[in-house]
Amino acid sequence: MVNKVLVAIDGSDHAGKAVALGADIAAKYDAELILFHVLLHQELPRELQRLAEAEHLVAGDGRPMASSGLPVADLGTYLNLVDGNATLTEDALRLIGNKILENAENVAHGHGAKNVTKRVEGGNPVDTILQVAQSEKVDMIVTGARGLSNLKSIFAGSVSQKLAQRSPVTCVTVH
Repeated sequence: MVNKVLVAIDGSDHAGKAVALGADIAAKYDAELILFHVLLHQELPRELQRLAEAEHLVAGDGRPMASSGLPVADLGTYLNLVDGNATLTEDALRLIGNKILENAENVAHGHGAKNVTKRVEGGNPVDTILQVAQSEKVDMIVTGARGLSNLKSIFAGSVSQKLAQRSPVTCVTVH
């Protein structure tokens, strides 16, 4: 019996497929669906940079955008400037994470999931996902086979591979 399904998402295409499958499973078993995003503190993948641009947090070249609707003085709350390079602050990462979860929730409802909760946390993706899975007593973890990670993951192993190796519950990896 499946009572709780945790879908770990990062905004990638594979994560979108994981949301659809996780929602289908949750709908079939009338299970709770937990949509979970771990904040990406390393160099932002291009896909999240584009989302930040779409949300008007930064311009394509990383500069703050006054057209964001935010007072110019507040833009500094979303950017860290180091050696002329802009990276997103924790607040900006949370805004993006919440937007990813909001989009995923709409997909989940479209697939028939009724009991959907959303969570966003910081930390090491594998460790954080496993901690949440344990604390929430989930029966299944669903992830995309590939996420937004960079070349480093090819050599160190992907989040989905590490979850499959370390998780005490069923892990489904969606391609």
